[in-house]
Amino acid sequence: MSKKSFPTRLDPINLPRKLRDGLAEAESLLAKNEPQDALNLLQELDRKFPRQPDVLGYMANACLDLGDQHGYLHAIYQLHNLTPNRPDIKLGLAGAYLATGRIALALRTFRQFLKQWPHDERATDVQKTIPQLEQGLTEMLGQMDFFLESGLDFVCKHEELQVLMELGNYERGKQLAKSLLEQQPNFVPVLNNLSQVYWLEGNLARATELSQQVLDIQPDNVHALSNLTRFLFMQGKQEEAIGLAHRLETSQAEAADLWVKKAEALSFIGDEDGVLALLDDAKQAGELDQLSESVWHWCAAAEYRKGNESKARKYWQKCLQLAPHFLQAKDNLEELKKPRHERNCPQAFSLDAWLSRNTISSLTSTVERASRQKSDTTFQDKIRAYFEDHPEILHFVPAALASGDTVSRDLALKLADMSAHPSLLAHLKEFALGQEGSDDLRLEASQILSKHGVFESGVSVTLWLGGEWKPIMMLGFQIYYDSPEKPTLKPAAQRLMEKAIYALREEKGAEGETLLRKALEIQKDEPGLLNNLAVALSMQGKHDEAEAIADEIPVRFPDYFFGQVIAVRRAIQADDLEKAKTILDKMMKKRELHVTEFGALCGCQIDFMIADDKPEGALSWFDMWKQGYPDDPALKNYEEQMSIADLLTTFKKGLSRPRRKSKKSRP
Repeated sequence: MSKKSFPTRLDPINLPRKLRDGLAEAESLLAKNEPQDALNLLQELDRKFPRQPDVLGYMANACLDLGDQHGYLHAIYQLHNLTPNRPDIKLGLAGAYLATGRIALALRTFRQFLKQWPHDERATDVQKTIPQLEQGLTEMLGQMDFFLESGLDFVCKHEELQVLMELGNYERGKQLAKSLLEQQPNFVPVLNNLSQVYWLEGNLARATELSQQVLDIQPDNVHALSNLTRFLFMQGKQEEAIGLAHRLETSQAEAADLWVKKAEALSFIGDEDGVLALLDDAKQAGELDQLSESVWHWCAAAEYRKGNESKARKYWQKCLQLAPHFLQAKDNLEELKKPRHERNCPQAFSLDAWLSRNTISSLTSTVERASRQKSDTTFQDKIRAYFEDHPEILHFVPAALASGDTVSRDLALKLADMSAHPSLLAHLKEFALGQEGSDDLRLEASQILSKHGVFESGVSVTLWLGGEWKPIMMLGFQIYYDSPEKPTLKPAAQRLMEKAIYALREEKGAEGETLLRKALEIQKDEPGLLNNLAVALSMQGKHDEAEAIADEIPVRFPDYFFGQVIAVRRAIQADDLEKAKTILDKMMKKRELHVTEFGALCGCQIDFMIADDKPEGALSWFDMWKQGYPDDPALKNYEEQMSIADLLTTFKKGLSRPRRKSKKSRP
């Protein structure tokens, strides 16, 4: 059907302004042949302004331009429910049913068109189409012991059940399925679809039961074997899932989407050889040219996992030839343009392959409720309890890290971080220490592990980065750049402190001293004021007084971070490295550091590493300092030391290499 077969009905007076503006922009995008951008905009409008005929009409047009038959069906199905008495829309819906293989619904809708508009100029073409559909449907119904007219309503309900599943109308779908099963209790296609409805609702246990019920009736049913393979895998029953996948491989049963269902299940459990063997099977069956874009996509993912990058690229390109707007193929081809250490590839599945919409919605609500808890421990306990009740989440994380799209991989890291669930952290550790995925993703995973104590803060861990193994310092804290939410100083003292800091940055020590002494009259027991006063005094050459204050701070305020900085430096100066390390270890246990605290910590660690004859450690801390706080003026004080440390590291590496034995000269 042409997109001009049903015009939209823009009424700029009665529509909200944001909707009018959005529709005008969508119309402009369609006119400029940018249907994907138009569809993205229209989908957002549909969320904000549901059940709008104008939005749905343009969505149908955009999907036609994209060649997205299912998207077209979804849009025009809803548009028809709102405006059932428009001939263009009725005919468009019949065409959409026909294009997506819903023959019974197509026949019924074409008949309705003829009954309502028998004199329409398109009626002649419809009259020619109806007998062809009746013949095909009669043959299909004969296999089910149905006659055409008696079985038409049954098949229409079954096909509508499939449409409702795709639209997310699960309650109406279950009602239809129930009425169908009352007529035919063992009707396998309905049982298969009902199992999918329960999966989409997030009821994994019931979905599993229904798939098993199908296999009790038809042990080699392709759809049930494929669905149950996924359901069991998401419950952690991997051996059972693999066994079913092998049964699926050898199944000779006829099925719609035979190759898709086989490829999907085998790719889901990571059986690359099984997926690729389907190409030979399809070739022997003379059906290689009938394989859909999804099958080529999963074959490409399998080839990439096996290290055959050129074949993977070829298959993803084949995928796009069949479906130019297949996003996963586009994303993977974009990843292949990057250096290997920057790739998140293959992206075999999107989020909805593992987690249903209802599960994601329920998880979001749980997180929102748990976030109201004052205690981090209570928050984590509630999230972990939810995960235990939904095992598919626990099995989603490693699967997504291995073969998910960017949204799935990002969510996998967030779930592990927010819950600190032991099994998820274990999966994260395996991922971080491996070679799959991008460097950035594995670095992020390693920092999450450091945050939760799996990797010790301040200790180097060897990671695969840039194509080689490198020691990377772990930091178990987060750096924040804003001022604390609850200031410790009284407003008047705070204003004086800010002026003093500005003066010290300008190296005006006397001015800074005056301001800080006034602030101390307002708030005398404040370690931050005393610490900056010591700096102001030292800047003026009053070193004895400055050192006296500096010595006093860690004694009076043992938990003050900058007091600990002073104590570390005093211990290093006294050559008491054991004491310095004890204080540094305490400082490293802090969960959050202001950027100024981070800079001070880096300086202390560098001083300690140099004193302990570990120039390579000093260089690591200097690099982290430059990345985390590049504007810290104290960095320049360490540049010369770091040049020497770099030279010493080079010498140490050279000395550690075994010397080559010189060949003896021949006599």
